[in-house]
Amino acid sequence: MRNTLAIAGKEIRVYFTTATSYVVLGSFALIIAYFFQALVGEFQRAIAQSLQMNASWMLEQLNLTDYVIYPLIMNIGVILIFFTPIITMRLLAEEKRAKTLELLMTAPVRPIEIVLGKYLAGLTMMLAMLGVTLLFPIVVEVLGASQTGSPLDWRSVGVGYFGAALLGAAFVAIGLFTSSLTDNPVIAALLGFLILLMFYIVGSGASGSEGLWKSLLEFLSLASNLTSFARGVLRVPSLVYYLSLSVFALFLTYRVVEAQRWR
Repeated sequence: MRNTLAIAGKEIRVYFTTATSYVVLGSFALIIAYFFQALVGEFQRAIAQSLQMNASWMLEQLNLTDYVIYPLIMNIGVILIFFTPIITMRLLAEEKRAKTLELLMTAPVRPIEIVLGKYLAGLTMMLAMLGVTLLFPIVVEVLGASQTGSPLDWRSVGVGYFGAALLGAAFVAIGLFTSSLTDNPVIAALLGFLILLMFYIVGSGASGSEGLWKSLLEFLSLASNLTSFARGVLRVPSLVYYLSLSVFALFLTYRVVEAQRWR
């Protein structure tokens, strides 16, 4: 455990002492901010339209949790597809390119400790990116507060962000796996992006399918599983899916790293 934490600590220091990481963090926050202001603008226009039509029933259905936070979390899931491979691409690929992975393997460190240490570092960076976006629900809470209470259903917000964190954890595991396959960080990022994109859009094929095949495609879709979390519903199958995907990707990474010892 000590070796795992030492490796994680080293990588975390690299993340937060290099300009590239802050560029990634800032770019991610700016993109999410763009979607946030667009969603708030759509919500305001929907309220204005309801008032013009004197449709009280529409006003009763409009709420910031469903019309702003839910689509915001779904957008976060999509943007993570592009950014997660960037933050994971160098974790193992850079070690292989610099020939330092061989040196690390000769030290009294087990392959599983290397994999878990790298994974914890990538996970920390991903959670930092998610943490920055928590500013937007807080802004909604502060500016939208009224005498009738909170404008947000914070339970739904919490479940939504929990789902986004699980999604990000699976993304980091997959990104770490692709980083273990090559000594070129750019290729690792491209492979990671393609795999994540495939998992995210696989559910689109469910609309034209039926029966068991439709259920399977919906279960495998990262987007479909995130939808329930973003709606504030904690589904055990979705929880198991994200955890299983993370563990499976880490297992594959472990086997790749372990194979380096015998080369």
